Amino acid sequence: MRHSVQIRAVFALIFAYFTAANLNLYATTFVRVSSERLAAVSTLVVRVRCIGNIVQLRDGEIWTVTSFEVRETWKGSVAGVIRIRLLGGRTAQLTSHVAGVPRFRAGEEVVMFLAPIRGGEYSIVSWAQGTFRIHRDPATSGLVATQDTAAYQDPNSRSIAFESGAVRNLPLEDFHRRIEMAVAADSNDAASARRVQ
Repeated sequence: MRHSVQIRAVFALIFAYFTAANLNLYATTFVRVSSERLAAVSTLVVRVRCIGNIVQLRDGEIWTVTSFEVRETWKGSVAGVIRIRLLGGRTAQLTSHVAGVPRFRAGEEVVMFLAPIRGGEYSIVSWAQGTFRIHRDPATSGLVATQDTAAYQDPNSRSIAFESGAVRNLPLEDFHRRIEMAVAADSNDAASARRVQ
């Protein structure tokens, strides 16, 4: 009897250890990335208008594919309509929420930092950090950009943690100029590196 209790205790400890270790493997961690760094690592930076979403089940995962009309290209080359594929979404039977993955509504305008994925689709670099919502400032009537991480809410908390380094209500022209300067600096750095070789 005593031996049986000891065996159960050992199995309970092993189970607790692997459960605790496993929790850390699937955590979402945000590391602050500047908009200049986002521009450097992105293949494409675009101002777009959301057309609509479709949800697909692929390889046992729920994916949301959102179509966007390209309004302006700030880095790279693309025109017409692009499709963004992101993990998570809602079907009639299932909902999958992934912390930090942005969602979009038809008609809204955003600036996104993108990288190509298979099938001619794109993904957003650093998810919420690479997503900037465009809206009209009621005080100036001008267009401003706000990064999704400016008011990131931890799904495990009821409070909103405002990120101090995030872009918040920056005039769109100023934001565009900042990205143009970052892209030009990155191009100059790349050209200098090629000359050195």
